[in-house]
Amino acid sequence: MRINLVNDVGAPLAVTAVELITETTVPQYNEWAAYLLAIGGYAGSMMGYGGDFVKNVGIASMPWAAKKIYDRVKSMTGGTSRLALRRVAAPITRYPAPSYNDEFAGIKLT
Repeated sequence: MRINLVNDVGAPLAVTAVELITETTVPQYNEWAAYLLAIGGYAGSMMGYGGDFVKNVGIASMPWAAKKIYDRVKSMTGGTSRLALRRVAAPITRYPAPSYNDEFAGIKLT
């Protein structure tokens, strides 16, 4: 087995560089860069463009794209399943109404 530096090391290195650069400089495009590299790598390899380098770019960027998909789906569903099992307030308080205060509680009439 032989390791080709350009294809086997350069492609994951290029994906990591794109991820770090987009994350620090233009974070709004970080998610789209993940999708572009993953889909572009696999589609380019299927069409015969770029050889092993393009295929390895798709393979190396798949975990990054999968994490972005997972984060997007997680943010769309919310996290309410955990909150539904907890109490809103202690049983003594009357949430959301304020507790009843007797205005003249400490006053004596003489």
